[in-house]
Amino acid sequence: MPASGKVLEDSIRLSRIRKIKLTLYIVQAVMLVVLGMVLIFFAGGAMLKPYLYIPLDSFLAVVVLLMLIISLESFFFRILEIKFARSSSARHLMAMRSMKRALIVIILAGILAAVTSVPPILGALENATDKTVDVSPADPPSFYSSDTFALITSTRVDVTAPRLVEIYLMDDEVFNRYWGIPEAEFLEAMYSYRLNTDNFVVLPGVVLSVAVPQQEFMRYHLVLNDFDNGTSAQATIVKETSSTFTGIVSLLLIALVVTNVAWFAYLIPIEKKYSSGSIYK
Repeated sequence: MPASGKVLEDSIRLSRIRKIKLTLYIVQAVMLVVLGMVLIFFAGGAMLKPYLYIPLDSFLAVVVLLMLIISLESFFFRILEIKFARSSSARHLMAMRSMKRALIVIILAGILAAVTSVPPILGALENATDKTVDVSPADPPSFYSSDTFALITSTRVDVTAPRLVEIYLMDDEVFNRYWGIPEAEFLEAMYSYRLNTDNFVVLPGVVLSVAVPQQEFMRYHLVLNDFDNGTSAQATIVKETSSTFTGIVSLLLIALVVTNVAWFAYLIPIEKKYSSGSIYK
């Protein structure tokens, strides 16, 4: 085949490869939107009222998984593009751009993987989200079972008091049903409907740990019964990062780093091979 014919044929193949790649990326973007809607609104139980709740933990796992798949596909398409490129300069430029892109992914994914999987970093983030509040009979504090995006979950409440008191963990619906009635009747109702049926007595100077139920997104209240002795208590709401976020997402991020490191290493000899005859330096 004449040289001009081979160049034309390679150009046509290169154009087809790029069209296929673009079409595939568009299809995957649409899939991501659909999966996001399903995971967030149907499987995740997202709501706008009465509380804003948009769980992103499972959706982020799908996003990172799709990024990993797209990375592998882009490696395959780039190999074909380099093969059918018209000149050494074009091949060299493609290799350089792919190496730079891989290096950026390695750095960003590596940082995120460290944040979501290294215990000291993860522990520091969790401790920073812990919240300490004062609990008094006149002003019962409230908190949510998780943050708006389901990345941080409330796991327990540690309560301390200088005198003997009782603490009741209440869900929002029951609390609002009885809030405002006479105090004696209110406390009796709170005692009857408390979620912490076993551990509710706070002894002086002893930390009482109350487990927060792990169910759907919920607002909770802490009601204090001080037996009219004027005592307040202090409660620390202990939080942890989502197991999906720290488990699946971190593993996928590590896989993304490993694949891009391998891809970077694969491109090194290719870049060197075509650098001598390239106009790009």
